[in-house]
Amino acid sequence: MSNRNQLSYRQIIVGNFPAGLNGLDEIFESLYAANRAAEDGLGAELVYHTRQHNYIPDSAEADFAAALLREYRTYCEQKRSGEAPKTRESWQGMPREQVPWFPALDETQCDGCDKCIEFCSNNVYARRENGIVYVAEPYNCVVGCDACARLCAHHAITFPPRMSLMLLAHQR
Repeated sequence: MSNRNQLSYRQIIVGNFPAGLNGLDEIFESLYAANRAAEDGLGAELVYHTRQHNYIPDSAEADFAAALLREYRTYCEQKRSGEAPKTRESWQGMPREQVPWFPALDETQCDGCDKCIEFCSNNVYARRENGIVYVAEPYNCVVGCDACARLCAHHAITFPPRMSLMLLAHQR
């Protein structure tokens, strides 16, 4: 692979937090070309390859393995179906995946009322098989919108400070 500046960049959700990573598209394409299935055991290998160009703390390795495996599964599904990768609106000229604005949901505070799912027309939220609500499509969230957090009676949904958007806009 070439230097860091020429690698792909994307943000993924690790646990409830964003992580900006270099080189994931190249890793996924290489594994897909080698017919590597998105199996549970692949998580550690994904972490190993991702560490070649990114810092991953040892204490967060399991969370990164789960997140990377989830992203690789999505990548494989899109490749198999012939579906083009999702393109999202940019924000002030920045690719949406580079704008750290999306909800974090504390599943221990959520009572499953579904207000966030019913309110959000962008399908940011979904329900797991076990009934727990989670942030399924964080980059579908409209930058600057935090209305779902205000609807949540248990304060289970939080967003970054709005000041982070102002700082990001001024850096451009």
